[in-house]
Amino acid sequence: MGIGAARFDSLVEGERVMGEVLISPIRSLSAVTASVIENVQAHLWWLGLSMLVGVALWGACGAWWRRRVRAALGSRTVVDLVPSRGFDPSVEEIGRHAARLARVSAAVGWLPRRASGVRMRHVSIEGRLATRLEGPTRAAGLLRLSSFPNVDVLEADRGSGEVRPVRFTNIAPLRVPDDGQES
Repeated sequence: MGIGAARFDSLVEGERVMGEVLISPIRSLSAVTASVIENVQAHLWWLGLSMLVGVALWGACGAWWRRRVRAALGSRTVVDLVPSRGFDPSVEEIGRHAARLARVSAAVGWLPRRASGVRMRHVSIEGRLATRLEGPTRAAGLLRLSSFPNVDVLEADRGSGEVRPVRFTNIAPLRVPDDGQES
């Protein structure tokens, strides 16, 4: 009988003969474990190199994404909405305007979330209260659309959109007692 003949249906003391190696449940587990450990040790340098390449790729993608955010935040469109004296919007017009602003992030496409938002400020232009919208350049057309009648849409200078902090000098801070009322 050749080596292959003993392979199939031979039983030796409750163990099945497969090939030339006797395998019992306990022996098979230890054999598999030993085989896995041996293969991992033989290819440990390859696993380490793969992990190093993965970490480097992750870092490069993160740096690229941060540069995209900086570039998108550096080139934003600023639009002023200046209402006329007879400005009185209806609830539907306000809803349309809010829905249009909510669509800006979808209109810009694949842009980082930090850079796809719309900043809304209230400013005074020539003594009239105006709303300043600042958003991504890709959504400039959407920001320039007027949702309200009797509202002038003005292209604002990005430099004038700077917000300066208010500083009070030589003024004592407001003292608030524990009961929450001003003194």
